[in-house]
Amino acid sequence: FTMASSLLTSSILLILIGLTFSLSLAKKHSPSSNFLSGSPSINLVSNGLTNLGNTCFLNSQLECAFHIPIVRNILQEEANNINDSQIDPSLSAMEHLFSEMESSANRLGGGFGRPSNTRSFCSTLGISVYEQQDTQEFWKLLLPELDNIKLLDLYKGNYEDYIQEVGGEQRKKIIKDFFVDLSLEVGSGSVSKALKSKFQNYERLSVKGGNGWKPDKQSGERVDANKGSHLKASGLPPLLQLHLKRFNFDWNTETTDKINDRFSFPKVLDLAKFVQKPNDSENNDAADDLKFVLQSIVIHQGKFGSGHYYAYVRPNIESETWYRFDDDRVTKVSFRDVKTDAFGGAAKQKNKNESPKGFGGPWGFFFGRGRGGDFGWGGQDSSAYMVQYVRQRDIPRLYGLKSYKS
Repeated sequence: FTMASSLLTSSILLILIGLTFSLSLAKKHSPSSNFLSGSPSINLVSNGLTNLGNTCFLNSQLECAFHIPIVRNILQEEANNINDSQIDPSLSAMEHLFSEMESSANRLGGGFGRPSNTRSFCSTLGISVYEQQDTQEFWKLLLPELDNIKLLDLYKGNYEDYIQEVGGEQRKKIIKDFFVDLSLEVGSGSVSKALKSKFQNYERLSVKGGNGWKPDKQSGERVDANKGSHLKASGLPPLLQLHLKRFNFDWNTETTDKINDRFSFPKVLDLAKFVQKPNDSENNDAADDLKFVLQSIVIHQGKFGSGHYYAYVRPNIESETWYRFDDDRVTKVSFRDVKTDAFGGAAKQKNKNESPKGFGGPWGFFFGRGRGGDFGWGGQDSSAYMVQYVRQRDIPRLYGLKSYKS
């Protein structure tokens, strides 16, 4: 009896120790404690999302958002603070999905497990899983649909469209244009040139040319004017999405084609030279940081009207480790792999004998990957479509860090 009692007491003690450890581990890995302490939460790596038919367009965007801790934190706060009957169904569906993704996410660098499923999310939002959709349009429509100011404010920015009289009274008209992504032409070849064209160049409206500006509609007087757009520091969001306009409509042939020309973008984007200098009346913070750090990229592979989306994401913004999220296939890659696949066009390689990773040989014909040594993993028809940066000064707040050093 004494031995049995001793064994029972030891067993209970071991169970209690195990429960204490499990509770401690659960607390350590809970989203809120991770976000506040800034440790394990930033190391989460999603196990991917199942493609239910044609849902790659939403899978890729959701992976980009999931790997920013504050997004998960906002969703969880809403779920905790509001009853299920009061919370917006779309927001609730996204919170449930991200909770599932977080539960199955890889924290400790081990093997990847079960991917998450978006069926409930798609059903709630009325998304047909078999209908092909544009990933940029999906995200642009989803953010307002979620009806959450905190979440929308992470992506929402603005710039000014202006028309200003040349000479004379220098009359001026300004309209504020709000965005959740900035659309850029890819013909210039780089994000720097595209931003210069959008925010530093202007169109001259000329009386002599027949398109002069009418400052006063009643008088009908036309004047010469400059028409353009200004970007201001105050209009830049914490999460800056760039929409690369890869699809071009030809008015002569009435057809739309995809532009796969090479378009490069940096790891750190400095917008200082593209932002209009503030007036004396504005708060001019000399320490204002206009640098943005590359966080994720959505790739479109294929032609207009058909194709496939996948994403490259850096889950830990303090690390140089990147992952490719191709639905439920998650692969660790180098940044060189990312650039070769994302920039579009043929890449110049130092080693001509080096082949891109992925499907090669006869399988490359069927999967469209690894075709030709000058192209990335997605082949010659793959290129970046959405590029997401995080504002450097906001990284501690976005990732729950005490500080951040580039």
